[in-house]
Amino acid sequence: MSLQVFILGVLCAGNHHPYDIKKMFKRKNIDEIQKINDGTLYYNFDALLKKGYIEKIEVTRDENRPQKTTYGITDAGRQALEQEIYTKFKNFTDVESLYSAALFIKHADPNKLAFLIEEGIEKLQGKIQHHDEIWVTIRDESPPIIHLIQEHTLSRIKLELDWLEKLLVHVKNAKQ
Repeated sequence: MSLQVFILGVLCAGNHHPYDIKKMFKRKNIDEIQKINDGTLYYNFDALLKKGYIEKIEVTRDENRPQKTTYGITDAGRQALEQEIYTKFKNFTDVESLYSAALFIKHADPNKLAFLIEEGIEKLQGKIQHHDEIWVTIRDESPPIIHLIQEHTLSRIKLELDWLEKLLVHVKNAKQ
């Protein structure tokens, strides 16, 4: 999951400080998919700040606490988020690579997103067809363990295809 996409997506909804983002990461169980530590989190905030995608909104300091900087997203950041969503879907490799982008698809054009999802579906359908063509030629000579591996591989591809098809329906329904 791309932490920068997550940060930009959250900041589209309102201003936050890094600790807020970390709490959201945990609350939404995203930390089960990708672990983040304070160093990584602050590094990504700094990187987004240098790119001009976010800006400092307010710096506060409570007694006996370190200073807290609240950030907001810029117009350039909103555009970058939208482009990153398209890039994630265009470069689809597996469903997990889409998680961060999928969380914030409301910030993308549904027609363009639907087109990119359809391309991903075609890519997976091609993988299944290619898999079947090769398997036919080697199935009879393969030991039983290879049959199990092939079955698992094919079931994972079909599971990813099913997920993309459901996402496509979701995106198309959101357009209406």
